[in-house]
Amino acid sequence: MDYYYNVYGLVNNHDNFSIKLILSEVQEYRVNMSISLESGSINQCAFLTCSHSPQCTTQNQTCCAYILKHSLLFIDTFFKHHNLSYVIIYGTLLGAVRNKTIIPWTKDIDIGILDKTYLFTKKIRDELYQNGFHLFESFGLPRLCVHRNISNRTLLATYDRRHKPPDSMSEVQAYIDLYSMYRIYGAQTTSKTPVFLIKTGGSFHALISFQNRVTIDEQTFPTIDNIEEHLVYFYTKEYMHGIMTE
Repeated sequence: MDYYYNVYGLVNNHDNFSIKLILSEVQEYRVNMSISLESGSINQCAFLTCSHSPQCTTQNQTCCAYILKHSLLFIDTFFKHHNLSYVIIYGTLLGAVRNKTIIPWTKDIDIGILDKTYLFTKKIRDELYQNGFHLFESFGLPRLCVHRNISNRTLLATYDRRHKPPDSMSEVQAYIDLYSMYRIYGAQTTSKTPVFLIKTGGSFHALISFQNRVTIDEQTFPTIDNIEEHLVYFYTKEYMHGIMTE
């Protein structure tokens, strides 16, 4: 799901917040286009040959799920250190609810963030890089990957040094997607919990108190409040039954 799909979806669903959100997203998109030129390219990511086998686990260093789990652990610590709020969403939330782990065949971790501007400051980008993660943009979406010079060698167990660096997202096997969230003030709900729209999430209203948590491998992470509604909206009522396209 990309930027244009998001705007079209909001307009098509006649969301009262659409006009204001579209204007802010157009401005954000323009800013991001210039930011992306400065934030480095995808070829800073390590070319990994990790496995997406359904038999993979977060305990096996040859599995992409292992890299994703440790990337999530780092982001959780990093965001706490910088007082940045985030929530687990989309496929990562699906795996947490259904199996309490990372889906073995997924390529990414999905999280929603509030302060994207701060994330793209040189100070934060440099700090992320020093910790082994490269921040870049692809299709208008901020992403994090393990870079080639990371000191944590266990995350490079499947690094193919003979292969040229990735030049497209199809060649990046494990990364984090960072979706912007926008609060909707005055939304009509039966709850006093703050309501947010998530980029690429169409008109779905996410209730986020930042108090709800979900378990992944016996560790808890922040998530949205209306989990069931979220999963049904994006994965249908059959979300508890695994499919290979999540």
